[in-house]
Amino acid sequence: MVTVVTVENKKMYASQLHQMFEQRYSVFVKQLKWDLPLSPDELERDQFDTDDTIYLLSLDDTGNVQGSCRLNSTIKPHLLSENFSHLVEGNIPRGLDVLESSRSCIPIENRGRGIIGQLFLATIEASLMLEIQQITFVSNMDFYLTILNAGWGHIPLGSPQPNADGGYNIAGTLIINAVALTNMRRKYQVFRPVISDVPANLVAGSNDEMVKFEVKTGR
Repeated sequence: MVTVVTVENKKMYASQLHQMFEQRYSVFVKQLKWDLPLSPDELERDQFDTDDTIYLLSLDDTGNVQGSCRLNSTIKPHLLSENFSHLVEGNIPRGLDVLESSRSCIPIENRGRGIIGQLFLATIEASLMLEIQQITFVSNMDFYLTILNAGWGHIPLGSPQPNADGGYNIAGTLIINAVALTNMRRKYQVFRPVISDVPANLVAGSNDEMVKFEVKTGR
């Protein structure tokens, strides 16, 4: 199941957040060899890990992190606007109803266990609570195929561009709505909410009564 962590409840999940930053360092710095100068302590974080960030943590039965991703506002500077604007042909999507997803991280030992499907579903569930209509992202072309096949509507923001790894990156927008949620539940054969814990203000602020009902009751 997936836990939503914000500034409101991050003290309750301090050890899990620490584990997430460790996993991000292991995956992005050690394995993928990304040049991330803000990670000298073997905890990968950057200027976009802020008090406004929403973290989605896939936890096992003992509370250990199996995978994670983060959601950030597009109103403020974010990864796409500051580091990858060259991938966008035209205007970068911004707005109160637009979030950015980044730093999706699943350690090697947890891959192939359905964690990415959990995180995709949690992204839609959390977004519906927040009345989000679009999610922007940057991906390499290998992971891009996984995103395309997940079941949500998708709009590319530009053509693929070469990256430092010898591959290509692409930016896109995911369409968030009830149809996307239904499609993805069918894709991953998961027919109940994957979010098991969410800050009270996230649910209370939602106008999506069905999502609130599902999260509260587990239906």
